[in-house]
Amino acid sequence: MKLGSIQDLYAHPGPFVTVHMDVSRNTEDARQQLDARWSTVSRELNDAGVDRALVDQIESRVREQTEVPGEARRTIVAAGGEIVFDDVRAGHTIWPETTSVGPLPDLAGWLHQVDGQVPFVLVTADREGADIDVYRAMSKPDAAHQEVHGETLHIQKVPQGDWAQKQFQQRSENVWQKNAREVADAVRTACAEQRPRLVVLAGDDRARAEINDALEGLQCDVEQVDAGGRAAGSSEEALWNDVREVLARFEAFDAQQVSERLMEKTGQGSGAARGLPDVLDALVQGKVERLMLDLQAAHDMTVKPSEHPGLALPSSAAQESELPADQVLVAVGAATDTDLSVLSTDQTKGAGVAALLRWDD
Repeated sequence: MKLGSIQDLYAHPGPFVTVHMDVSRNTEDARQQLDARWSTVSRELNDAGVDRALVDQIESRVREQTEVPGEARRTIVAAGGEIVFDDVRAGHTIWPETTSVGPLPDLAGWLHQVDGQVPFVLVTADREGADIDVYRAMSKPDAAHQEVHGETLHIQKVPQGDWAQKQFQQRSENVWQKNAREVADAVRTACAEQRPRLVVLAGDDRARAEINDALEGLQCDVEQVDAGGRAAGSSEEALWNDVREVLARFEAFDAQQVSERLMEKTGQGSGAARGLPDVLDALVQGKVERLMLDLQAAHDMTVKPSEHPGLALPSSAAQESELPADQVLVAVGAATDTDLSVLSTDQTKGAGVAALLRWDD
């Protein structure tokens, strides 16, 4: 992800209040669970001296209905008495819920969910047309929705043995292909406008095959899934399970590509930095193209800002004697519009903190 997308967050004066909380609505006792979670968070905020009016604002956001199905986490950051960041992400995560008040936002839980998410187009097709939805990420509401309705005349083949079977069969084939081309044209337009990484085709198997053929040469990957469809009774849950599997495969591939590039640059002896001190020095010089973090490992490290003059930190953090390394790295990466990849310590080649450089002295 581009850390520059959260650059404005660090323009606010600290201290920052951060709440990363489960707001799932997928169980019968979801309301009771939310009440219990909020009771804990509220007590922690009050103990930290957070103004009651701000606590009430955060509670109002936490209790809002979201458009996200299934498991969901909400990340809220407040500064200067107002909420300055609020984002909901769907999906299961092993990252713990957190509440913090400090000189920098604690975005580790949010980054753990948002990094690597693949923008995609979901095409749910039948032989008459398709629903086309563009997603910036699986957990976000669709950015654009379109329905393609093709011809329906002669869309069904006639029974075997009918005197007009051959004629109507050919007409049906022609209608299916024409409808598939119309869907493919709409998908191409959506891809040109939204620039997704991937197109996922779901629904009727014959329609998927026709659309897939019509998308030949598209400048992004196309994958088919068996579940889901436009017909009544089609399983939304099964569809999204299949979509998640496809996206997880692409995310894992992207992470492996980044890790291999780090290994290559390290082997060449240039274009990479490993370890907290070297990466911090590269960030100060604006040399980091891609920051690679094991978030938990980086959180367990600390940074003394006085030992790294020039770190682009908010005033609330610059004078601190010691800060969590993950929070510092993300803040400085945001200031320099650095890309971020969340990787395991093994993928960062044992350091937990590494970077690919824009240039090397």
